Amino acid sequence: MPSDNYLYDDVDEEEGELEFLRESLEQMDNLAEKTTQLLKVFDIRLKNLGRIIAPIYKSTQKLTRLYENVETTIGSLDDILLFFNVAKDEAETIRAGPDESELLPYLDSINRLKDASDALHLLDLESAADSRREIHELLRIGLGNLSQLFSQWLKQHSGGVDPAAYSNAAEIPSFPTDTVKLLSMLATYLNLVNDEVSQDLKLTKSYASIRTRHIQKSLAQFGDMCNVFIRSNNYDGFGDAANPAELRFCTVRNDQWYEAGMSPFAQYTVNIVKLFQAERDLIRHIMPTVISDETFRATVDRPLEAYMNMGEKMLSFFLSAPMYEILHALDVYGYLLENDVMLGSLLTREQRQSSGMPKLVSRLQHFLGRSFTALVALLYAPFKDSRTAPKQSGGVSELVHNAVTFLSYVIGYKELLINIFLPLGDGHWKPKDLQQRPGSMSHHASDPNDGLSIFQHYLRDVIDAIAYTADQGGKQMKRPTAQFVFLINNYSFLARALRDTMYSGEEDSQSLGLGDLVGRSALQRIESQIERSRKGYIATWKVLMSSFPAATLSPPEKLVMFNQALDDMVRSQKAYDIFDMDVRAMLMADAAGAIIPDYEMFLRQNPDKSPEFSRAMKYTPRDIQNKINAMLDD
Repeated sequence: MPSDNYLYDDVDEEEGELEFLRESLEQMDNLAEKTTQLLKVFDIRLKNLGRIIAPIYKSTQKLTRLYENVETTIGSLDDILLFFNVAKDEAETIRAGPDESELLPYLDSINRLKDASDALHLLDLESAADSRREIHELLRIGLGNLSQLFSQWLKQHSGGVDPAAYSNAAEIPSFPTDTVKLLSMLATYLNLVNDEVSQDLKLTKSYASIRTRHIQKSLAQFGDMCNVFIRSNNYDGFGDAANPAELRFCTVRNDQWYEAGMSPFAQYTVNIVKLFQAERDLIRHIMPTVISDETFRATVDRPLEAYMNMGEKMLSFFLSAPMYEILHALDVYGYLLENDVMLGSLLTREQRQSSGMPKLVSRLQHFLGRSFTALVALLYAPFKDSRTAPKQSGGVSELVHNAVTFLSYVIGYKELLINIFLPLGDGHWKPKDLQQRPGSMSHHASDPNDGLSIFQHYLRDVIDAIAYTADQGGKQMKRPTAQFVFLINNYSFLARALRDTMYSGEEDSQSLGLGDLVGRSALQRIESQIERSRKGYIATWKVLMSSFPAATLSPPEKLVMFNQALDDMVRSQKAYDIFDMDVRAMLMADAAGAIIPDYEMFLRQNPDKSPEFSRAMKYTPRDIQNKINAMLDD
């Protein structure tokens, strides 16, 4: 059957293919095994090759590093060789000095010298040491040139200035902005290089020496003004008195009272503070921060010392000056207090203490406290020296005039005095020998814990002391009429000073006058003294009429005696110094009122028209009035 044959043929064919496939697989297995063996051999050989190449690779790395090191060393040697030539290359530039308009190239030259010095310092070679010496010499020259340029720029704007022409430190002329920048750059560079190369450039000293002279020159005028003032107001040669200043206060009417702010030392104080403030600001802009404080201290030390020495001289002057210079001392004290705070902010605590400023302020305050006690003591012992006795002309005593005028000025320093008086306590000005005297200085402050009340108490006590001085001066007059004229003159002067300074109704204590501060009761006490003295003065004129009641004299004889007494009285009145027109009018009215009514009555009671009476009747009532009106004209 065909189909069976076909099947058998297919089987045979497939068996052949399978046999072929089996043989191919066996061949492939053999080939794979051989390939594996070959790969194993190759792997072994690669491993062996790696072991062979590894030492060679390491040697190559070392060789590469060695090459690089050699190359670097050669480069370094080239650089070092260049450092040996830096001194020669830069010598001409360094010795020529910097170009003011182009400073950076010069700084670059110094930097190269500095770098070369640092590099050669690492070489322990004699040739390197020689080169370093040359470089150091050039550095010394170069930095010295820069330092000189720094000083030169400083000097260009350090010729002195008048600080009084400017209201504050900010207005005082300083350096141009570009110059400040250059100085700052130069100072910063010099200070940095100075530390790195160990050159003692003394930058702080250089700045201080130049600017100190600038400040001294700027302040010289104030020191000169103080010295001139002290010399021109020296009272040591005022006679041979044990206390010439006190003698002057008692005998010379002062007509040049101190005006606030006019003290040369007060101006010195204000302007030294302004200059110091301006200098501190300039130093902060120019000098490196690390040395700015030191530079400022070094700059102001000598000017500050000169100022303090002048302060001591002014204090010595105050100690020997008349009492009206207390006003000057008060003003200086106020300026010191005001400016001490600003000065303290500029100086270190140690510098301020060593300057003596706290001691000067304290001594001046102590002097002022004692001065007010001394004034009261003087007024209660006014005429110890015969040269201080009041003149017989009956005018206002120089001591009374000076004391009253002094009070009118001293109230301008009320706030300062309140601060001085308050810690001293109420009544601290009372001399011990007067505290127990009945009727003297019996006032008390309305509030002993209030400075203004204490100050008012002091003023009232001085007013009473002035009244006592006037009373004692009246006793020095040789003629009774002169005594009462003197008292009226002096009491009226005091009363006017109080009356004219009463601004009643003002609540603001700053506007209170002398009269307001002492109170109306003080004025009333003085006015009562005036009235009592007027009664005495009137009584001296009444004496002219003493002959009229005499029964033993005839009317003509009485007239002759009256005429003579009137002429003598009027003649004596012409010698009196009465400059107050109100006092003049009062005295003339009192004189006329004392005699004219009685004289008119005498004439009415004696109508005798005999020749003797007519010859004796020298003055009519109108003539007497005219004579009295003219008696003080001289």
